[in-house]
Amino acid sequence: MLNVTKIYFSPSNTTKKVVDQIASNFDDNKETYDLLNFNSSKELSSEDIAIVGMPVFAGRLPKSARDRLAKIKGNNTPAIAVVNYGNAHVTDALLELVDLLKENNFNVVAAASTVSHHSIFSGVAVGRPDESDIEKINEFSKKTKEKIESNESLKSEIPGNRPYVDYKQLPFEISCDETLCAFCYDCVSICPEKAIPDDDPIDTDLDLCSRCTACISICPEDARMFTGDAFETKKVDFESANSQRKEPEFYL
Repeated sequence: MLNVTKIYFSPSNTTKKVVDQIASNFDDNKETYDLLNFNSSKELSSEDIAIVGMPVFAGRLPKSARDRLAKIKGNNTPAIAVVNYGNAHVTDALLELVDLLKENNFNVVAAASTVSHHSIFSGVAVGRPDESDIEKINEFSKKTKEKIESNESLKSEIPGNRPYVDYKQLPFEISCDETLCAFCYDCVSICPEKAIPDDDPIDTDLDLCSRCTACISICPEDARMFTGDAFETKKVDFESANSQRKEPEFYL
């Protein structure tokens, strides 16, 4: 029996939801590697099926996620490559993910770009993935399963450019409301950049922070948030510019 291995980097749990949805269409055993906390070498076998999900950060894979994924190698392992974005732009992220998986000896069978509620700008893609998205994801998953069973590889050309677009660091500030913070230290534990001091969860080193939103998403008290003039100004413009619905795209 083939073993389904879920691999994802999902700071706000949206990419995880998409990977879980794809995996639900397979009857096989399932293992999970959450790249927010898994940062070790691993080699999968040809008897595995890897479902690899990554968010899009300004048209690229997140640096820390890419570095962690690079430690996971395949052995002609069938793989489904998925990037998940907030209804703005995929740019080179899906091409980058497919390239990385192929470099790591995965046999990429299919790829997709899916849309979820934006993790930074809450007014964009509200309620996504919705019922229509899920229906399309399930249809894609079933077609992908058929391709794996017939030992086929990816035939479609993946959009994007090489070299990939340069990384961009968002200028937004992240603050913590000390009156709300319960000092549970969940944000300290989950931060992939180690940008929150072990002894002071109120603070954030913005030079290290990738603005991935993991600390905001996990906070049980809603004490952490984006703040500042740069964020508030960008929020209005971004939500207006990305209000038109984009659809998931699939490559077989």
